Amino acid sequence: MPIVILDGYVDEPSCLGVPPYISPYPRYLAGAIKDAGQDYVYMTIDEYRTGSVKAGALQNAKMLVLIGGTVVPGKYLRGMPASLREMLNICEDFSGEIVLGGPLAKYCGNDANTQRLLNDAFTYISKKDVDAFIFDMLVVGLPIDRNRTQKEWDKWSKLGAEVVRQHPDFPQPLLAEIDTYRGCVRYFNGGCSFCVEPLFGEPEFRTPKSIVDEVATLNKLGVVNFRIGGQSCIYSYRAKNIGKTETPKPNVSDIEKLFRGIRKNAPSIKVLHTDNANPAIIAEHPAESRRITKVIANYCTSGNVVAFGMESADPKVIKENNLNAVPDQVMKAIEIINEIGAKIGPNGLPTFLPGINILAGLKGESKETFESNYQFLKNVVDRGLLVRRINIRQVINVRNEFKSRYHSEFLKFKEKVRTEIDRVLLKKIVPEGTIMHDVYFEVKIGKDTLGRQTGSYPLLVVLPYETTLNRFSNIVVTGHGFRSITGIEYPFDINKASFAAIQSLPGVGRKRASRIIRSRPFKNTEEFVNCFDDTEVGRKLSRYVAIKG
Repeated sequence: MPIVILDGYVDEPSCLGVPPYISPYPRYLAGAIKDAGQDYVYMTIDEYRTGSVKAGALQNAKMLVLIGGTVVPGKYLRGMPASLREMLNICEDFSGEIVLGGPLAKYCGNDANTQRLLNDAFTYISKKDVDAFIFDMLVVGLPIDRNRTQKEWDKWSKLGAEVVRQHPDFPQPLLAEIDTYRGCVRYFNGGCSFCVEPLFGEPEFRTPKSIVDEVATLNKLGVVNFRIGGQSCIYSYRAKNIGKTETPKPNVSDIEKLFRGIRKNAPSIKVLHTDNANPAIIAEHPAESRRITKVIANYCTSGNVVAFGMESADPKVIKENNLNAVPDQVMKAIEIINEIGAKIGPNGLPTFLPGINILAGLKGESKETFESNYQFLKNVVDRGLLVRRINIRQVINVRNEFKSRYHSEFLKFKEKVRTEIDRVLLKKIVPEGTIMHDVYFEVKIGKDTLGRQTGSYPLLVVLPYETTLNRFSNIVVTGHGFRSITGIEYPFDINKASFAAIQSLPGVGRKRASRIIRSRPFKNTEEFVNCFDDTEVGRKLSRYVAIKG
């Protein structure tokens, strides 16, 4: 009888596993089960919800391992993480042993009511590495809650890589999240007040070879999209003088060895991105950080985003929460990334840009905090710098309890940033007429088709008409929302496009769309342009239009 791995999806500060991502959790778990000489069946929560054939495996399974939890929940275009209620219902329907692993087990059972519900529903709850927990159960017969060893990390990451072939998004647009290390270099002073990473103690780094070997194994299996995430700061990977300073010296050599090795040993990669950086590290070590930024820009693919944990620009909030960086350091880090990464890459987006994380509800927050945050972001825009993504959210009570006192001010601040900052930046990053390559059409909402490029924090693309899903296409940008862009497929087949699609073209309303339909088929661009009462509109649109027989 197999062990069922049910992936309820995860979302935490240094790991994402919501489609099209697959987190390391199920891969390590599959490796541990295989290493113990047992069989497994992997299924996603979406497959369970739709009554997939795989769901029948639960009837004959000897054990169910459920992975889930959203420590930093966001808005999801497609896969929705399993809710606590949904997990409890699944447990009620399964008669065998049930083990809970992932962020929900580690962090989200802190309040007494939730903990009671989890204890009643699950046979075991693994608060450390669920893969090591299951391995010990199968081999030793004892449920030992522990972290995996480095040797197990190396072995199981490769041994369990084959699980990707059971994911519904395999091979495309599946994106494998890759761990580089656990912990934070600021562990010795407690780190940020809200973050769990410092609680792991001294950072535990994987070697470049271990990571390269895992990526190469996945690439041979057919995975072509990767994010080197799973870390609090990529610039701190195997840094020097850890434990002696909050801003240890970046290890340029090992970071270059890592990315060069990935490119050499996984030749069919299509997307290679990264995630998370402490701006103070970059600002305090500008020479090393410029070299690392060049390495990332050189070896990674365009559209790459590194999220900066600024959290707040208010000095009082920074001090009371022991935050990573002060505003001057964040601004310096933004400048360094822009110097090297702002150049447009092959997919139509800048090569490598920073993102900004802002948290509301932290200790010491006042009404003035929101103005400080806004002025910082406005200064970024006024200085002509680019920030690809601004993530604004309420802090979650995982490590400490926080109380939000200024919800109204938070909502006003968020709206102001979206209208006065985000949209301005978006128009600079992807101006009208930009051709974005390899957009994957994922869902239909009303008469709109929504898609994204595969990668780190991808832009939401809205096509104001219906088209075929689950495929890649190029699009041209025709308009801007606050955090999304409007576009049409490129080149736009004017002789076959639907009335709704034609009507969505810039400057084309119902009357002009009707005239275009009546005038089809066009033999050449000149015929198309002359179809318009205002030929200037026709000439502008002819840049996007394909005339096919």
